[in-house]
Amino acid sequence: MEDTRILLIVKSAEARAAYEEALSKVQVDYDIAGSFTDVLRMSVEKPYSGLLIDILTLIRSNKEEKAIAYDCINCYPSLRIKWDTKQKSMNLSPLEQAFSVDTQATLAYFIEGRCKAFNARSMRRYPRKETVIGLLLSAARDATDGESIKTFTVNISRGGAFLHTTEPFLKGQTVWLSFLEMHDAEPIEAVVCWIIEWGVSRGIPGIGVKFKFVSEQQANEVKKMANL
Repeated sequence: MEDTRILLIVKSAEARAAYEEALSKVQVDYDIAGSFTDVLRMSVEKPYSGLLIDILTLIRSNKEEKAIAYDCINCYPSLRIKWDTKQKSMNLSPLEQAFSVDTQATLAYFIEGRCKAFNARSMRRYPRKETVIGLLLSAARDATDGESIKTFTVNISRGGAFLHTTEPFLKGQTVWLSFLEMHDAEPIEAVVCWIIEWGVSRGIPGIGVKFKFVSEQQANEVKKMANL
């Protein structure tokens, strides 16, 4: 397993200083991003085990950055926190407060219980587009329609896609995808790169896959179908 390193996303200098002090108490390596555009660049270059997200930075992000944030939250364990400039205190998001009001204890649990148990990963090198495309997913190339899982993409890129499913798959497993909108009936071979299990995180459950095209025509069909 990779060494645990998290990414702190915060724009305010005052909030950043407070979060860094809190992180020093749990002894974890981290980098800092001032925007989600920085997150996309940094997470391609280096693997991370989790995200610590300043709520105000997220709220004040533009539409494009919010799309990146959504993609990242589905990819990594994440904890949202807020710096109260008047009270000079670090608070959890309302959702996390429903489980605990102790911010430092929750942060420590997040690092120890979630990030350190998560295999560090990098984001993809191709930008992804949020789009729903119906497909049949199977673990066997010659599976019939009845034996395949009827599902859809959550997002897609030239290199791969995130597919919604609650069925069990393994990292490194080969799967076969039959997109309903493609003219080429040949299933696309793909490999499972990462998994979000149902109930483990607040993200959409499913698998991140990398395409293994058999031809340039097949790759071009995916790009055309997804308007990439």
